[in-house]
Amino acid sequence: MKKFLLHVLFICIVFGGEAQEDIILTIDDDKITKTEFENIFKKNNRDSVITKEALDEYAELFINFKLKVKEAEELKYDTIPALIDELAGYRKQLARPYLVDSKLTEDLLMEAYDRMKEEVRASHILIMAEGEDTLQAYEKILEVRKRVVAGEDFAKVASEVSEDPSAKKNGGDLGYFTSLQMVYPFESAAYNTPLGEISQPVKTRFGYHIIKVLDRRKSQGEMKVAHILVKSSDKDPDNKKAAAKLKIDEIYKRVTEGEKFATLAAQHSDDKSTAKKGGDLPWFGSGKMVDDFEKAAFALSENGEVSKPFQTSYGWHIIERQDFRELKTFDEMKGQLKSRVNKDVRSEITRKSFITKIKKEYGFQYFPGNLKAVESLVDTLYLQGKWKFNNASNYRQPVMILGDTTVTQQDYIQYLLKTQRRSGLTDLAEMMKTKRRSFEDAVITKYEDSKLEAKYPEFKALMKEYRDGVLLFELTDEKVWSKAVNDTIGLQEYYNKNQNNFMYGERVDASIYDCKTKKIAKKAKKMVKKGVDNGSINKALNIDSQLNVTIMSDVYEKDDEEIISFITFRLGISKCFKYNEQVSFVNVKEVLPPQPKPIDEARGLVTASFQNYLEKKWIEELRSKHTISLDKNVLYSIK
Repeated sequence: MKKFLLHVLFICIVFGGEAQEDIILTIDDDKITKTEFENIFKKNNRDSVITKEALDEYAELFINFKLKVKEAEELKYDTIPALIDELAGYRKQLARPYLVDSKLTEDLLMEAYDRMKEEVRASHILIMAEGEDTLQAYEKILEVRKRVVAGEDFAKVASEVSEDPSAKKNGGDLGYFTSLQMVYPFESAAYNTPLGEISQPVKTRFGYHIIKVLDRRKSQGEMKVAHILVKSSDKDPDNKKAAAKLKIDEIYKRVTEGEKFATLAAQHSDDKSTAKKGGDLPWFGSGKMVDDFEKAAFALSENGEVSKPFQTSYGWHIIERQDFRELKTFDEMKGQLKSRVNKDVRSEITRKSFITKIKKEYGFQYFPGNLKAVESLVDTLYLQGKWKFNNASNYRQPVMILGDTTVTQQDYIQYLLKTQRRSGLTDLAEMMKTKRRSFEDAVITKYEDSKLEAKYPEFKALMKEYRDGVLLFELTDEKVWSKAVNDTIGLQEYYNKNQNNFMYGERVDASIYDCKTKKIAKKAKKMVKKGVDNGSINKALNIDSQLNVTIMSDVYEKDDEEIISFITFRLGISKCFKYNEQVSFVNVKEVLPPQPKPIDEARGLVTASFQNYLEKKWIEELRSKHTISLDKNVLYSIK
């Protein structure tokens, strides 16, 4: 009986160990599982309610996708070297999270967040260290530290000896900063040094620093403001500087008299990227804006409060506080933190930890004698990038064993040849020590990288998505996108047949007059009736203020400018009306009836429509070539 049960168990394992997966779609002989479809569907419809209509619609898109990929495979696009290289580049990026210590990464994310709860104000002194000057730089920073610990003024010493160019002006004072705003070793030293004390020397890529912590404060949080900028520079002539100050004062006076900040920003701010949004700036915290701007913003205590005019290196500003928030929660910031930590030197810390774990997992063996035997063949020409060696194939002794892979002396020699560069170093032994370490890291990383698809099903699925996407993009570009752009004859023929789909609406050739007051509008209107040109009107009415009248002239459709939508399209001068807290009117010089846009003006729209036409035809051809079977019962079982 026992043998019978073991026999049955063996049959179950060999023949029935995996449940038969439901097949949702068959294209010729290719079978696509429900799991594959469901994963992609839910990935692209995370917040949507699953309905039959939604499943049907997505199934059609999915069939088109699979048909295009199948066509690309049949045309051997997956063997094109450029596409293979492109996919390898994507794989390299996607593999990165798997080639670090994820647990340590989480710890570093939490450390970064915890530090963000506090802002540190610190001064530093920098002694740069490059090449062989490292020891000399270290000894110099120790001497400097002795001076300030003995009582010399830190700012005075910084201005004398620091090799940070800004120290001569600021005495080494860096202002307030928080996590991820300084290089990691510097940040850690600043956060770990008690208030008022001076750190031990800390090494960064810039050299050696000593740091004095001047203050600590709770995170200021983040501020949302709008601003009005009047550009002004120290290099401007005096009359231009004076004009900028007069303009910002006049705008500020109008704000204090009750005019809307957003309206004045739209009309008069020199920051054109924000003017059209009423001066709105993105959320910001400490260290994100120039110091004077940050101080003025965080000095505002209530939403709606407006600062007095103040100056920065960009010119004159007025700020309106819109909102304030405390530091976001860890969960809210985690994605942003992870992205920044992965670009930071912290990523090297997690990488080193990862190397140690992989060594242990795969039973790493190291043969230092065989490595050093190779290094004994290297001479000082290596430091110049000129070392050559032609007998690598004779060196076959192992230098490392990792899992089922043996790395030989020949591999190490090839690595040394491939990675040699002219170097500023003169110590060959130190260079070989560095090369040995980087070779070991490269071998271990490459080995684990080769196992990712087998170890992580989600990575394998993601790589398939990218691979199919690369093939799809290349073939669609050839069949649709580039063809529509490059086939000028085909595009022209398509336009000729469909030009009524690319029409101007009714338009007017008009001038828009935005006036500060009703009195000014009346004067402007009188001058327009007399036939005075716009330049002369501007000159006559803006004598005492550049804000009295603004004139824009163009050909407009109803939706081109909001103000145009207020008038009736007929010849002549419109009535005056209130717009953006000003008095406005429009002079219509000509009414243009609807007509097809010339192809050069409508080229973008025509090209997009032509692309849709080409893709539709292509899909019809693909569907006629293949046998397609969609199992609706399986499709509708997705919940």
